[in-house]
Amino acid sequence: MKRSAKVGSAVNRLLEEGERTGEQIAVDLNVSPQLVSHIKKNRRTMQADIAQESMALYDNPIYTMDILYEFSDHMTSPVLRGKNIEPHRLAFSANAKREIEEGLEMMKTVCLAKPPSSLDGNEIQSVKNLMDELLDARIHVDNLLMQIQVEYKLSIKERIKSLIPRWKAKGWLE
Repeated sequence: MKRSAKVGSAVNRLLEEGERTGEQIAVDLNVSPQLVSHIKKNRRTMQADIAQESMALYDNPIYTMDILYEFSDHMTSPVLRGKNIEPHRLAFSANAKREIEEGLEMMKTVCLAKPPSSLDGNEIQSVKNLMDELLDARIHVDNLLMQIQVEYKLSIKERIKSLIPRWKAKGWLE
């Protein structure tokens, strides 16, 4: 994780929702209104501890995805906002389904049984293509979950917390 990141666009989107002001965010996070202003204008970076506190306070999946994307150095899924994205649960669902199916088809053709050190250039390229398909699926699944939270007001964070005992019982987590 990065120690700090420029997250002005994420803070601005949070403010644009109209649920809180820059002053309220400053009070919530125990920082100065000036710091919030500087962060939203990308004149200052947000520190990781403030980002963590803000994600705990604001159960807002769009904000959380934006913050995690920046602080993880782009290892998590970004919010899809491109011109070819319809930000609606049905569109995200259709896209997620298509990308998952493409990933599953690719998994049928790529052999992961061979030791990585024995792969030739074509086989390495096939593994890269598989990774790309799986990442395409992941980004659409993550954005579908985000949109479900937005539209149905069901917290991803709360769903995950409720599933942890099940995942532990299955031996997926320690």
